[in-house]
Amino acid sequence: MSDYDLFSAMQEGRPPLARYRKTIVGKVHVTVINPFSEQPEGVILEGDGDKSYIELYDAKQLVFFERMNKSHIDAGRLAKMEKDPVPEPPSPNQLTDVEIDKLLNDKFMTLKARLNTFTETAPILRILNRARELEKSEKIIKHLEEKLAEVELEAYQ
Repeated sequence: MSDYDLFSAMQEGRPPLARYRKTIVGKVHVTVINPFSEQPEGVILEGDGDKSYIELYDAKQLVFFERMNKSHIDAGRLAKMEKDPVPEPPSPNQLTDVEIDKLLNDKFMTLKARLNTFTETAPILRILNRARELEKSEKIIKHLEEKLAEVELEAYQ
């Protein structure tokens, strides 16, 4: 696999050749080939075993990884993952500029319902600032200010 193919596979979300995850509670130090410099480097896998894994996209990386970390694999500290990890659900607080404009141009009840899903102040503040830029009605701006204050108060309760 050429460098270009390797980088595009990593960026496009294509499945890797192999994934290894740690199986113990503690940290595991593994040696991998850096795909950019092609030099060996150490990586520490820590945290939850299901979320602490390394992806290998190239046969060269895979062979190097398996040889350099044979003791971890043999001892059971690293295991090859058979299926893809479960992706984390998107945060309700993530919002693009396009979505903000769409919300502000939609019906008021749609905006109100979406505001009830936010758990942080940042998206509400972004919507409020954009509503002021677009010179939206006083009703919308007032409701956004009230919702912002409500979410801020919830953080202290």
